[in-house]
Amino acid sequence: MFGFFWIVSWIIAVQLFVTCCATCLWYFGGHGSDQGTGDAPQGVMMSVKWAFRYHMGSLAWGSFIIAVVTMIRVTFEYFVYQYEKVNGKDNVIFKVVSCVIRCYLKCLDCCVKFMNKNAYIQIALHNSSFCLAARESFWLMARNVRRFTAVGITGSILGFLGKGLITMASVFVTIIIINEAFTDTIE
Repeated sequence: MFGFFWIVSWIIAVQLFVTCCATCLWYFGGHGSDQGTGDAPQGVMMSVKWAFRYHMGSLAWGSFIIAVVTMIRVTFEYFVYQYEKVNGKDNVIFKVVSCVIRCYLKCLDCCVKFMNKNAYIQIALHNSSFCLAARESFWLMARNVRRFTAVGITGSILGFLGKGLITMASVFVTIIIINEAFTDTIE
């Protein structure tokens, strides 16, 4: 099971790295600006090549950390399931303790995934190892807490508004299509 978690985490790590690296190549290549050269490198293919040729160990190490945390969470849930199967679900203290531990493990999982994602960005930017990139990304975020918070809140608001607009547009188009379909069948 641990191997499965590690492989899935590694596939996600490669996907994140390729996305980050292709974005860096596009952005720092000057494409999309008036000063760009126009000869876009094969960003995605070059990113895949770099992922497998130069950064396989860094991606494997980051995915290993995520797999360890995931395995701890799954093991904890297995023990909770076994305890509830044997002793029933009536113990209030056990429920409280298990909920608190679940919360801590979920927070640990979110923090590790967030740090890994930012470490992959630093690897794509600076071509460094995983540990060095994780340290650099941590200190970058620590120095710019307000900026990261503002961007995170703005991104959440825009994501919410975007989902709402897409939903409203879909409902509007559906109402128009249904009205047209029923007026054609009535006449």
